[in-house]
Amino acid sequence: MTFRSGILLFFSILLAAPGVAQEDNIDAKSVLKLNLSDWYWARYELGYEHVLNESTSLQFSFAGIGAEEDRSAYYYNNMQGTDSQSNLHVVHGGWRFTPEIRRFAWVYGGMPEGVYVSVQGRVENWSLTIDEDTDDVNGFPAAQFQGELDGRYALFHWGGGVMVGYQWYSDNGISIELYTGPMFRSYTRTWTPDAALTDGETEASEDSLEPRVFNGSKWNTYLTANSGPGWRFGLTVGLGL
Repeated sequence: MTFRSGILLFFSILLAAPGVAQEDNIDAKSVLKLNLSDWYWARYELGYEHVLNESTSLQFSFAGIGAEEDRSAYYYNNMQGTDSQSNLHVVHGGWRFTPEIRRFAWVYGGMPEGVYVSVQGRVENWSLTIDEDTDDVNGFPAAQFQGELDGRYALFHWGGGVMVGYQWYSDNGISIELYTGPMFRSYTRTWTPDAALTDGETEASEDSLEPRVFNGSKWNTYLTANSGPGWRFGLTVGLGL
């Protein structure tokens, strides 16, 4: 099956006639959820799912972004024969919003338990406040910016995708959910140095962010990601309201 035909199949299931569930087959009208899979990426997300009928629900999720990094690195300038030690402090902040509509292909017990296909959107605004201190700016490699990297780096992206998942809902109102699926994301990046730099210096400092800031970060994969297709998976736990 090709990627395109798979997407068409997902939409076909999503838009199928609502005859897969029995009448009044609803166990909970609303579920409040905590996303466990995004904690590693410093996204702390709460979701609210509301059941519309016996086969369809809406979900809205909001995540706050928060983390700090501290690390040191040594550099050597082979043109001048000088070296330096750099201490880096990075504060991550921001938010993410994800709206989603779900169509349950199979309902077990009652909504919202079962196998579903969903279409979701995503908007995220992620910022890094960067503070670099060094004992000698002449020790940075000649190809990099010859100064401290102090400023704010903003990473904004929008996108969407199609998810397939299973949600288990217990008699005592606890939910556990697993989902996965393809996504598309479009990135916009902005670098604003604290110091007043020339256009050439601003460009050189931005080019130095990857070797001196991003490469040593646990979030390097996302900080250097390009616009285009990707894959998402997740795990949530929730409580029926």
